[in-house]
Amino acid sequence: MAQSISVELAGFTDLFRDLEEYVVSLDRILSRIGAGEDPRVLLEYVVEYGLPARLARAREFVGDSLERVIGAEALEEIAEQVKGYRDGK
Repeated sequence: MAQSISVELAGFTDLFRDLEEYVVSLDRILSRIGAGEDPRVLLEYVVEYGLPARLARAREFVGDSLERVIGAEALEEIAEQVKGYRDGK
């Protein structure tokens, strides 16, 4: 049985808007890189558009919403399952 989460509409709308931007922008950037453009264009986008801070805000919004339903321990268990970049080591 699926559970429901109540979220603030404005926060959810902002999250969707940001995700839409990221998907469209990354598609365009990766197409340009695939066509031979310098891959640094990706780094420029990440830095100029403040992606790390914006993604952290999105994670906080989703995490806070989930925590109200599943609790802090369950949220931490989910976070521990993440497979992220490991600096090539």
